[in-house]
Amino acid sequence: MEYIQAGQMIRELRKRKGLSQEQLCEGLCEPPTMSKIEKGRQYPSKKLLDALLVRLQEHIELQVPLSSSDFERAQIEREIISRVSCHDDNILELLEQYKTCSATMNNHEQQFYLFALAMYHTGIEGKWELAKEELEKAIHLTIPKYEEGQDISTIMLTSIEFAILNNIAICNWFLNHKDKAVNLMKQLYDVLEECDSDSEEYAKRLPMICYNLSMWLGIRKDYGKSLSVAEKGIECCLKYGKYGSLTDLLYNKGFTLLCLGRNEEGKLALKKTFMLIYACNNQSAYTAFKEDLLKSFGENVWTAVQVI
Repeated sequence: MEYIQAGQMIRELRKRKGLSQEQLCEGLCEPPTMSKIEKGRQYPSKKLLDALLVRLQEHIELQVPLSSSDFERAQIEREIISRVSCHDDNILELLEQYKTCSATMNNHEQQFYLFALAMYHTGIEGKWELAKEELEKAIHLTIPKYEEGQDISTIMLTSIEFAILNNIAICNWFLNHKDKAVNLMKQLYDVLEECDSDSEEYAKRLPMICYNLSMWLGIRKDYGKSLSVAEKGIECCLKYGKYGSLTDLLYNKGFTLLCLGRNEEGKLALKKTFMLIYACNNQSAYTAFKEDLLKSFGENVWTAVQVI
């Protein structure tokens, strides 16, 4: 599709939604830039175009030309995301390459840079306060009026904005701001519940949100809600083949069932957990879950659920 057609489509969608150019582009770009985009006089970055479509609540793939620096940054970004997803936090060199691809970074590139830097500071160094500051700077680049504790249900979040808020909640938990952490994670859970349940965003984000929220609710002894959230996450994992969080969610479910006195159901869920761990040869999860069960429930439960 020619870019000028994409610009015209953005303008048409904006008018259908009854939005001004200023409302649509707030935090994403300046109104004069928005005007040039709609008239086909300026190419946006791929990130900007995707963010505009999210705000317009449209799931459309529109292609835009990439400069050499845009292409290079996209390649580095994929590598950073891959490493972080695999808990490989050795990304400082990649971040430096990302920053120096061109003389400047636009809002969306700065946002990703700050987000990835925060992931480094939590993964390698456990600097939760510093990471939270970086994440707050990142979210304000595209949602300048965001304030901690506000209702986010009316904000159409991009993938990176959602990830930033998720990690702000995690930082709050480790900084002992537990009410803030739970409240924000509940809001993110509710946002996903309002999404199209067949969307890629729903399938990708919900299991991890359910894992954190169910764990935190369990720690706070809200076992009924913890169980329902864990089961929702498990359902999503199985339906969409998103198995990265399945083991953790099954463990949360089993642990919570034991806390509710539903011992046989709990032991069954935990046995399934350890079967998955054994199949994946995940020794670190095996050790962590074993120690947690022994500490919480004693030798009898551990003997009943181990599979080897």
